[in-house]
Amino acid sequence: MLIGRIKIFIASVGAILVALVAAFLRGKSVAVEAEKRKDLQDYADTRKRMDEVDIDDDSGVIRAWLHERGKQ
Repeated sequence: MLIGRIKIFIASVGAILVALVAAFLRGKSVAVEAEKRKDLQDYADTRKRMDEVDIDDDSGVIRAWLHERGKQ
């Protein structure tokens, strides 16, 4: 009778541990997905700003700016 109770106790503790580990891993995967979504949104915002920029026809100024930026 005592051994049966010990088995039930061990099984209960094991089930609780499995549930805790599963919840932890689910939380980690949700955090990773949120970070990916944030990165993609940042990229989309940056791309939108890049597309909205009005570039003059003076390619020499642009070339000089890129050259200076490349030095950084």
